[in-house]
Amino acid sequence: MGDTGSAGEGRPLWARRIRNERAARGWSQAEAVEALRAHASSELPSSSSLLRNWKRWEAGDAEPDDFYKALIAATFGTVTAAFFPRRGRDDIDKALMAGAGLDTLEIVTRMRASDVSQATLEGLRITADRLCSEYPYANSADLRIEGHAWLRRMTALLDARLTLAQHRELLTLAGTVALLVGCVEYDMGRRTEAEATRKAALQLGEESGDVNVIGWAQEMRAWYALTAGDFRGVVAAAEAGEAAAPHHSVAVQLAAQRAKAWARMGDRRQVELALDVLPRQVGRGCVTTRRR
Repeated sequence: MGDTGSAGEGRPLWARRIRNERAARGWSQAEAVEALRAHASSELPSSSSLLRNWKRWEAGDAEPDDFYKALIAATFGTVTAAFFPRRGRDDIDKALMAGAGLDTLEIVTRMRASDVSQATLEGLRITADRLCSEYPYANSADLRIEGHAWLRRMTALLDARLTLAQHRELLTLAGTVALLVGCVEYDMGRRTEAEATRKAALQLGEESGDVNVIGWAQEMRAWYALTAGDFRGVVAAAEAGEAAAPHHSVAVQLAAQRAKAWARMGDRRQVELALDVLPRQVGRGCVTTRRR
């Protein structure tokens, strides 16, 4: 179906194509969302959330990520390239910052004031912090889906030209979001997936050299072991994490997990030794509050 809009409309070509294809089929936006869902091979957010996204896509306010681009194309019986031509580096940067909640004026200001890739990384930092802060109260399924979406965006950005420092930071941010996703998956009872995600986060931490990510990956291992009744496994994971990140806040959580394990094994002396280090641990963290 051809594009019936004009270039002066102010909306991107892909936004007009989505609207025209939907209109050609006589679908309402809600019906288009259900058609989109029918073509998905994995779970999607609620219909109300998808409908809000669809409206933003048609208005050109937000560009779909690669996952939704493929779904939109399949919904209309075509391929991704027919709707969305390959984007340049600047377009990727803008999409990432827009997804982080930055308004147009702030995006333009940041682009003029600094290197675009640095502004993009700042947007990713904001997003990673926001996702972690939402962990104690957000809906698990929605948080998992959003975390996966941001990991896909980070993976796409790795294909761009980055300095070594930027590449390392991107790996660190991906590791942080992977840690969050692993926690959420464990909460949802997806134990096998949670462990795979935890191992991926640990590898990202090792590749980037970020001891904080490594420490939290070990803390998650200790948490998993504690809930499974593997108390020796808790101690081993806690000791590995404390060795990796002795001066970060994760060491507090690791010591607490170790103390719990020793308590359940009935070793009071080891409990006291574990708790003795708690006041001395300082630093930054990520997912520090477990859901009750």
